[in-house]
Amino acid sequence: MRINSVDSSHHLQDARKLRKAVEEFVGLVFSDVFKKLDRSIPKSNLIPETPAQRWFKDMLYEEYSRKMVSLHFSNLVDLIMKDLALKNYRK
Repeated sequence: MRINSVDSSHHLQDARKLRKAVEEFVGLVFSDVFKKLDRSIPKSNLIPETPAQRWFKDMLYEEYSRKMVSLHFSNLVDLIMKDLALKNYRK
């Protein structure tokens, strides 16, 4: 019985790590989308953008992506987790 509880806690930790990795992956995808959308907007030379502003916006888009994934895209994370679980089961 003790071996089963240790084994199940190990699987639970693995599942948590996998979920965190999938959330980070989805967040990176959306962060990249936000950055590309921002770069597609025509810029004016009237007020040039500094590297610090660019860096801040990139970090802001990453944070937006993390929040968006945790609040609105848990279904997408679940779908990817299920797909990964099926691929692992088939091996």
